[in-house]
Amino acid sequence: MLHVRYRMKTMLRQKTLLFWSLAFPIILGMLFYFMFGGINDLEQFEEVPVGVLTNSDLPEMFVSMMEEVQTENKIPLFRVKKYTDRKQAEKALQDEKIYGIVQGGEELSLIAKTSDNYSSLIKTFLDQYRENTALIEDTARKDPDKVADLVQALAAGTQAQIKEIPLKGTDKDPYAQYFYALIAMTCLIGTMVGMHNGNDIQADLTAVGARRNVAPTPKLRQVLNDFIATYILYCIIVAIVTGVCVFVYDQDFGQNAGLVLLGGWIGSFTALAIGEVIAVFIKGPVQKKEGVCVAVFMISSFLAGLQWGDITFLIEEHCPVINRINPGTLIVNGFKSLSVYGDRRSYVINMATLALTGIVSVLISVWKLRRVRYESI
Repeated sequence: MLHVRYRMKTMLRQKTLLFWSLAFPIILGMLFYFMFGGINDLEQFEEVPVGVLTNSDLPEMFVSMMEEVQTENKIPLFRVKKYTDRKQAEKALQDEKIYGIVQGGEELSLIAKTSDNYSSLIKTFLDQYRENTALIEDTARKDPDKVADLVQALAAGTQAQIKEIPLKGTDKDPYAQYFYALIAMTCLIGTMVGMHNGNDIQADLTAVGARRNVAPTPKLRQVLNDFIATYILYCIIVAIVTGVCVFVYDQDFGQNAGLVLLGGWIGSFTALAIGEVIAVFIKGPVQKKEGVCVAVFMISSFLAGLQWGDITFLIEEHCPVINRINPGTLIVNGFKSLSVYGDRRSYVINMATLALTGIVSVLISVWKLRRVRYESI
């Protein structure tokens, strides 16, 4: 235990490592929070205010349909405002109190100030009404007996049967995956810490390694003590970053924060083990190994969707094996399977694959270190 405490104190003095492991993810998370924090509020649908000229031979049935039509979430699609004075309606349009004016006559028409999403929505509804009306009139001329069935089918909206696949998770925020990727990146930065562990046991790389190789303590015990010490420290770092995401950046992670934290700890274990492998197998100076570690965690984070959330879908379509072996993607997909789909089986599979990768990496690095011999120290 004395060695573990000493190793933890040693790592706490590594200011650069602490910045990249702890401060950098929190700062990046702050940027995500300010970038995505208000988007969901902006995307909440509101009724579209639309004016109708009731003195322009506008069918009463059309006005009633506009007032009653709703979205899938039972939110009224339009807020209908009735006008008898055309000038008053046009003034409301110019003041953007309404986004369009529907008038009757020989044919229904729309007056809009600009071509935007709101006016396009009104026009789409208008076009659909025209098409349905023309279809009913045509059917009434050719086969009057089928008019009632046609009207019933149109009222139902569609005759197609669509099977709904429910999402059992509670977190449907499409931007949450950037925070999942952030936690994955925090874990993967642990490769740098693992690399330092591996360097500090090699006599030809550091003075610390030279002293430790002549110490009476068995090398295997030194390696394991180093790993335990840094793993405990890194679990604390991941817990802090996860806590900041939950309590400061308002990410509920689908009410699975405990399993997200567990996934982060498994990811940290694997990242430390991969760092050890890099340290013992990559030949050359420490700077070269640091460069390899940076490349590993940056590429893995990118493929997990840290910079571009849709890249995992693109990879799944063209080269799915990458999503099955990339540590960052395993972490993110494990979190998403919980939060979006409520699928714990997929979470377990991803975490088991991640843990197995870490165990294999630890065994390989220990095997390699035990075979190293020095002619002189």
